[in-house]
Amino acid sequence: MVISILSLLAGAVNAATPCDKTVCWQVAPTVCLVDQQQRPCQLALSLQWQSALPQSVCVYLDEQQLDCWRAVNHGQWQQQLQLTGPARLELRNQQQQVLLQQQLTVLSRQPERRRRLVAPWSVF
Repeated sequence: MVISILSLLAGAVNAATPCDKTVCWQVAPTVCLVDQQQRPCQLALSLQWQSALPQSVCVYLDEQQLDCWRAVNHGQWQQQLQLTGPARLELRNQQQQVLLQQQLTVLSRQPERRRRLVAPWSVF
């Protein structure tokens, strides 16, 4: 109970804290869990960005353009994505310069099987 209240308060403080950079964003979630390795992961991705000055920017997922905004100082985007492995989310300006980037990670609940270092049989 106490931990959940503290996490809510921390989220409220982060949301109320003004951005001290030219461009800021919030991306959630950044980790996606799958039951088994090599399975695609369904991720309900949400992002919000803000800028001190109006800008024209686009968001990309591994070089694929997802959405764009023209001459605004904030924006938000939500979509269900299917990831098969790690991916990089980027916010770029019109000159294709990366303003912000975030790594998206896919984790499996079932760890990789380890290879045996020795043969299953032995002479001794």
